Amino acid sequence: MKVSDLFSAEMEPDLNKWVGKFTSLDDLFSAMPQLYARLESQNIEGIVEDGAVIVGPVHIGMGSVVHGQAIIRGPAIVGNNTVVDSHAEIRAGTFIGSNCVIGHGCSIIKSLIMGNVNVSAGACIRNSMVGFGSVVGPGAALGADEVDGSLGSMSQTLPKLGAVLGDYAVVGANSSIRPGTVVGSRTIIGEGVVANGIYESNQAVTLSQALEIKARS
Repeated sequence: MKVSDLFSAEMEPDLNKWVGKFTSLDDLFSAMPQLYARLESQNIEGIVEDGAVIVGPVHIGMGSVVHGQAIIRGPAIVGNNTVVDSHAEIRAGTFIGSNCVIGHGCSIIKSLIMGNVNVSAGACIRNSMVGFGSVVGPGAALGADEVDGSLGSMSQTLPKLGAVLGDYAVVGANSSIRPGTVVGSRTIIGEGVVANGIYESNQAVTLSQALEIKARS
């Protein structure tokens, strides 16, 4: 899939211009450090509650709120009117767009999150890209592979590009989107699904359970 097939919804003008330069997902992901090139210090325009931890060069946009006990490690960018809930952890190399909700206890590492995205409590997003208006359900994991016991620590076998969700995609609760998986725009991955591969746009991927009834012996 081309980048234009996945990310076509309204974005912040600067981000839209930047994303439009790339013809492949690998090129886009490899160039992500360019997003932080001009971010040399903390720039807090929103509200950071007591108990939240902001480390290194971090931009937090106007109207955004970082709740107590949340952690953001730079370089990282949080757009306008976004909420980062308590105990969420955003690691270096992450871009989060405007009007997003990052739920309680989420972990987001080296990922690109477009605007109007809702990441539910306990979700984990690593080395991944999430399109405009997408929803990541509670406990879902994107781009995660073998990890050790420490939060955010990844094995060296993790591919450079994790999972990719197109605009308005939905990932159900406790689903796992494996590294290298691409989910097309407006495709729904149901609850508890382990997704691995390429899923075209406007699909529904769900678990199928069959009930078998036999006479007792």
